[in-house]
Amino acid sequence: MPGKIYSLIIFLTLFWVYCLYIGFKNNKKTITPVDFFIFGRNLPPWVYVIVSTGTIFSCWIFFVHPGQILLNGFPYAASSLSAIGVSLISLLFLRKQWMLSKKFGFITPAEMMATYFKSDLIRILIVVLGLGFAIPFIAMQLSLAGIILSIVTDNIIGSGSASLLLGSVIIVYLSLSGIRSLIYIDTFNFLLTIFGIIALGFVTYDLVGGWNLLNESLSRISNVKETLFNVSESYNAYLSVPGTIKTVEIIKGSSSYSGIWTSSMILTFTIAISGIVMSPSFSMLVFSNREAKSFGTQQVWFSSFLIGFILIFFTVAIGVGSIFLGSNDVINQTGNNISNILPNNISPNNLEGLVPHLLNVIGEYSPLFFGLLLVCGIASVQSASIIYLSSGALLTRDILKKFFIPNMNNNEQIFAFRIILMIVFIFALTLSIQSSGSILDLGSFALSIACQMFVPLIAICYFPWLTKNGVAFGIVVGIITVFFTEHIGQVMFGNLISWEKWPLTIHSGFWGILFNFISAISISFITQETKENNYKNKVHEFFNDHKNFSISRRSLKPSAWIVTVTWIFFSLGPGVIIGNNMFGNPNNVESWAFGIPSIWVWQIIFWLLGIILVWFLAFKMGMSAAPDKNIVSQSEDIGSRS
Repeated sequence: MPGKIYSLIIFLTLFWVYCLYIGFKNNKKTITPVDFFIFGRNLPPWVYVIVSTGTIFSCWIFFVHPGQILLNGFPYAASSLSAIGVSLISLLFLRKQWMLSKKFGFITPAEMMATYFKSDLIRILIVVLGLGFAIPFIAMQLSLAGIILSIVTDNIIGSGSASLLLGSVIIVYLSLSGIRSLIYIDTFNFLLTIFGIIALGFVTYDLVGGWNLLNESLSRISNVKETLFNVSESYNAYLSVPGTIKTVEIIKGSSSYSGIWTSSMILTFTIAISGIVMSPSFSMLVFSNREAKSFGTQQVWFSSFLIGFILIFFTVAIGVGSIFLGSNDVINQTGNNISNILPNNISPNNLEGLVPHLLNVIGEYSPLFFGLLLVCGIASVQSASIIYLSSGALLTRDILKKFFIPNMNNNEQIFAFRIILMIVFIFALTLSIQSSGSILDLGSFALSIACQMFVPLIAICYFPWLTKNGVAFGIVVGIITVFFTEHIGQVMFGNLISWEKWPLTIHSGFWGILFNFISAISISFITQETKENNYKNKVHEFFNDHKNFSISRRSLKPSAWIVTVTWIFFSLGPGVIIGNNMFGNPNNVESWAFGIPSIWVWQIIFWLLGIILVWFLAFKMGMSAAPDKNIVSQSEDIGSRS
């Protein structure tokens, strides 16, 4: 048996024993649902900062992001600025959700929305959105865990068995002590994830011969005339954004379609990634936070600065560097590869195997380092375990307790949660096995469904004139739109629809939000009720009463809008095309002003400007500042009233 297998067994055993130990250790400390699900709203700020960052980014940036960069090059790498985009979206909603939970005693976002709109239909639809996000997202995580363990063990462990093993560990420690085990484990997971990505980045730099040779090799990519995966774009699109909005011509329907990364695709995909901070799962993590000021710390320094830095300098290196290591047969045949240490079938249809195959390369030379990095990869998959917790909580409190067993006591709620959690896991595991060939489609669909929370969140935070009927109808229309513009629509409806996935290179998440919002506004105009508006206005009066008033902030508001829109236009929108040639011709390495592709320089500049923008909005404009007035809670648990 190879040394790397022994290393794998030792490191994974130690890691999972630690996870289970934490679960058993904290089992007796959880008493009430408030404590079990949201840590009694007393989660330390530094824990929230770390856990929330890991929940948003870890699994995606460790496995998915490098593979997509390998396939699509720097246009897709522009979505690295989602580190800034996610922060901008979270600035809109997190602080106000936290204030409502603290004031009224909400534990789940479905409780919050149902109380605000006085509608059990809204409650049910929020649960549907929560599960529509959670189950496919968990299935994606389980599939990735299965792939990594099957590849690094040379199929000694099957992918299905690996998925079952990982999921079982998560289910056990969450069932034992809820969020208490999660905060200890996910904090450690985040540190391992960050270390793993940086280490893999340095390994890739070394394998391609260093920084200078990587960029010299990149200059030859755009001269390759063959088509890029299975669409009518040449490899010239690898180093430059190929336009704004396009119709896509599929060359081979049997091959994967990963989108053409036009500026519209980059912008709308960034919005889709932000779906995770709009999801009901993330709202429960927000409710658990002790202090509002930690939102700004996470948005500026951890999401925008730290994750942005890792994405731009390390994840990009893993992705574009791997194209020279044998993973792309077109590049190999043109003689532009540096080595053949990776299998030549990774691109375009086995992208999720990129990082596991890199780990295998490391395992041949350093089994101990291989074992450590493998645990880092598994930790990244486990980092979003709040999604398991929240989906179980939504079903327990907003369906079972609300409609079937209203007099459930604390112990009964926690016991019911454990059973429901197991059922959710079984559904997700089944989906992961059935969808093994379309793992990335699971993640994309999950994020698109989560994006449909945008309209109810914008209603409760800013627009009281959006009615319960309008919001409910909008959510239904948004979900239907996602089905019609995602891969699942292509499978379900086949020739009945005339467009491909992500029509006009616009992500399904944005299509859903667009039709959701239009529908909500249209129905709201004809369903206005004075009684409904009177109650909602009280909630918005609460926001105004706790607003941090400042003359300087008020005077800066127009400037904040202008600066934000300008940044979005040039970093993620149509203006990103300027970056194609601003610092040199993509086809001529001698013209590169900084020795790297122009589009890479453009992304670095707007990453730095984005950090300043998020800092300005979060702290200077007070969008993530703690309220000046203390919030007096009406109830610890709103569900205890019924």
